[in-house]
Amino acid sequence: MSRKRSSLMFCLRSNSVAEKFDYCPDIPLPSLPPGGAVVKVIYAGACYTEEQLRGTSKALTPGFEVSGIIHDVCSAETNGNFNVGDRVIIYPEKHHLTQDSYAEYITVKDVNNLIKIPSHIPLEVAAMLPSGGLTAYNTVLRAKPIVEHMLKSQNCCNILIVGAGGLGLWTVRLAKAFIGGDCNKVHITVADTSIDKLEIAQQHGCYDVIHWHDADHEQYLIERTLDVCPGGVDVVIDYVGSPRTTSRTLKVLNRGGVMLVGGNCRYEVSICLNSLSKNQHSIVGLSNGTIEQLRELVEVLSSGQVSPPTYATFPVTQANQVFQDINECKIVGRAVLQVSAIDD
Repeated sequence: MSRKRSSLMFCLRSNSVAEKFDYCPDIPLPSLPPGGAVVKVIYAGACYTEEQLRGTSKALTPGFEVSGIIHDVCSAETNGNFNVGDRVIIYPEKHHLTQDSYAEYITVKDVNNLIKIPSHIPLEVAAMLPSGGLTAYNTVLRAKPIVEHMLKSQNCCNILIVGAGGLGLWTVRLAKAFIGGDCNKVHITVADTSIDKLEIAQQHGCYDVIHWHDADHEQYLIERTLDVCPGGVDVVIDYVGSPRTTSRTLKVLNRGGVMLVGGNCRYEVSICLNSLSKNQHSIVGLSNGTIEQLRELVEVLSSGQVSPPTYATFPVTQANQVFQDINECKIVGRAVLQVSAIDD
């Protein structure tokens, strides 16, 4: 069934990330797609790649990591367990990944991409799941069998997480729950250039951290890493993927080690295939994850098995300042924008 609603909404729009968002009132609401739904966005994750933050990419993807309330749903789909007023998150559809605005309402062409959120999970937490949370969950699920296989032939497995931002913090929480339950067998370490972020990682239960200061000599950083990870690193989860971090992690990676690369890795990196083959290293690229995994992640949070990482909420009208602060590393953890109130 449909709810009577205003025909207008607002959005924040930008032609590129090098430009500020402009407030655009009185935008026509999107039409209800056949077999789909219209969701009123309550919270949206503030998430750009590094290239987007620097203005080197014109592709905008704001507002695809959202939680909200079903505002309209095709009558043919109402009996499919979705109704007006349901609290939901959205598994991103292709058109969500190419939009250029934070909009008050968003369309979902396929209701199978909607996932209900239990009432005890705050919508601001739910908004972090479809992108950052899901990517980290997929990463941990890929790493788990690798670690289990290594532990069949060795007493301990060293895991190095490169990057202590939102993805890194999600990974710490999830890895400790699904892989690192036995601290004597699985040793999780986080490396980052920011001391503030490393302190937050320690608060999330990762007690071993490495400060990779940009000004330090490369050999010194390698030696520090090996000091913290005695015996070398077995599994690397790299959310930075810069030429320097890639070169460094390959030098501390043990023979037969595996590097999982995901997140915002858009750098061009040169790798010596001869060295890769000689050391029997494997590099695995990671995707965002599947909708089935997103449903599992909702259950994981709902059961209390894992808690969300540190986050802060901001009014969507402060989006320009929020992204500037993210770019300047002034926000630790995740930033979530409140797009609208729950009640009209």
